[in-house]
Amino acid sequence: MMNIRICKALFMKDLKNCFVNKNVFLMLALPVLFGVMYKFLLGDILKGATGSFVIVMCIIMTISIVPLNVLANMVAEEKEKHTLRSLMLANVSATDFLLSKAFVALVLMLIDGILIFLVCQEPMEYFGYFLIFYVLSSLSVLFFGALVGLLSKDQMSAGTLSSPLMILLMLPPMFSQLNEMIEKIAVIFPTTSFQTLYLQLSVQQPFFNQETVIAIIVCIVWILLGVIAFMYGYKKKGLDD
Repeated sequence: MMNIRICKALFMKDLKNCFVNKNVFLMLALPVLFGVMYKFLLGDILKGATGSFVIVMCIIMTISIVPLNVLANMVAEEKEKHTLRSLMLANVSATDFLLSKAFVALVLMLIDGILIFLVCQEPMEYFGYFLIFYVLSSLSVLFFGALVGLLSKDQMSAGTLSSPLMILLMLPPMFSQLNEMIEKIAVIFPTTSFQTLYLQLSVQQPFFNQETVIAIIVCIVWILLGVIAFMYGYKKKGLDD
């Protein structure tokens, strides 16, 4: 059973640790820095690109990096330092431990996403929709990040396991316009779902169509698969192995 008081204490501790951890801070800063670079340094080159091209690319990067790298490393770091045993003695359950880290990752993603939205100077009327699409896509990957942390013995192995998954999530939507086959494959990834949903806002057509409905379904399926995979991995492996 989740203990709200313990989760809150762990959440505050983990959030503070993230901002003093150089690796985590770098991973969080990268998408924002790319947004600044694309928007202001390469603005003239990208004038002919789709209006929301920059924000979509930066958000795809955030969704791919933060859950799979930052969250996985947060879990793996605690396992590597064996601090969970001390927490267990203080009546901290594995559920409290994992949920606090997942909440921290989600908050960090929201901070990143809002900064990217502001840097890219997107219309404020899109902001509410942006947050909905962003959170939905983020949740699709969050449980897989926790699973990577669960399967990793230390931070090095977490990086090794998360890197192929990050590439798998980033590349399909970025190259979906180059090839019809890649476009069909890209549809099954939640990063492409965000791209589809957000770009639909700028089209002067009804929002709900076959593509947007498929994008929403893909996110829901990924969330369900992530929960099932994580629960199975947790049952088989446990947290403090």
